[in-house]
Amino acid sequence: MEVRLPRTKVQQLIAMLEKAVRKPKLELRQAQSLLGHLNFACRVVRVGRAFCRSLGFAIRGAFLPHHHIRLRACVKDLRMWIVFLRDFNGVTMLVEDEDWFWHIQIFSDASGVHGFGVFWDGRWAAEAWPLSWKRAKFRIAFCEFFPLVVALTIWGRFLANRNVIFNVDNQTVVHLVNSQKAKDEKVLKLLRVFLLNCLKFNILFKARHVPGINNDITRFQWQRFRDLAPGADVQKTAIPGELWEVGD
Repeated sequence: MEVRLPRTKVQQLIAMLEKAVRKPKLELRQAQSLLGHLNFACRVVRVGRAFCRSLGFAIRGAFLPHHHIRLRACVKDLRMWIVFLRDFNGVTMLVEDEDWFWHIQIFSDASGVHGFGVFWDGRWAAEAWPLSWKRAKFRIAFCEFFPLVVALTIWGRFLANRNVIFNVDNQTVVHLVNSQKAKDEKVLKLLRVFLLNCLKFNILFKARHVPGINNDITRFQWQRFRDLAPGADVQKTAIPGELWEVGD
């Protein structure tokens, strides 16, 4: 089943967003109008709700229509909307919650020292951390979350209009994905890329904690990996070089 956002609504929303991100403040009535239009769009693109949260928080506590709302904390989320809507044709396939019975399972793991690996239905990707990342000493939550972003980037077109469960052995990442919230700026940057891919491909998602996921792929123990997944692709899926820029 298809749901649609009229093209005129899409163009109107883009214009409102572009106007908003150029200003440090908006009057309360303008901010409320923008949030109303975004919430209307979320009837069609459900994942977009995560990018409305910061604007909703900014509006709290203001009552008079002429009060000015600071947008500093909202601008990055509003820009994500602009990036998405510019390529959005207004049509989305409705993904029902009941479809979790037919969900797609993705497994990922990361080692703070070695690198990461991610596996789905025979497809896999694994890389060592760049030297610059090792020197930066990113938080383990960042390292464990990165493979999920990789999976959506390289396989997103195959996951379109589906429910996806990410199996992760890190409770912090499970909470991060399910709540769609992060405090650390580096992790928040990853989260925005993750959610933008889910918007683009209309993917609904959950994360599940699976203790003790085998980490042979993250430690590059290939023979053991082949023993455990004999049907896996011979060659790994290539990762776009620009994806590493999220660590900058």
